[in-house]
Amino acid sequence: MAEPPAEPPRPGGDPARARYWFIAGHRILGAVLVMLGMLAMEGALAWGRDLGKVLAAAGLVVFFLLPLVFARMWRSVPK
Repeated sequence: MAEPPAEPPRPGGDPARARYWFIAGHRILGAVLVMLGMLAMEGALAWGRDLGKVLAAAGLVVFFLLPLVFARMWRSVPK
């Protein structure tokens, strides 16, 4: 009896690698938002202090919390 054909490789590549870079990209985005917020709060950017506070807070959430949410969402074994 013949063996079934092997699955063809996915066009997207390894999903774990894509997820890693997705999470890493969000960490970089969060760090950039925090830096832009700090610059705005210091007056180096003419965006206003309040917008700087919002950007810095959003950057902290994106840097620290969003990767945890994605990692939990993509966990292999549900807990």
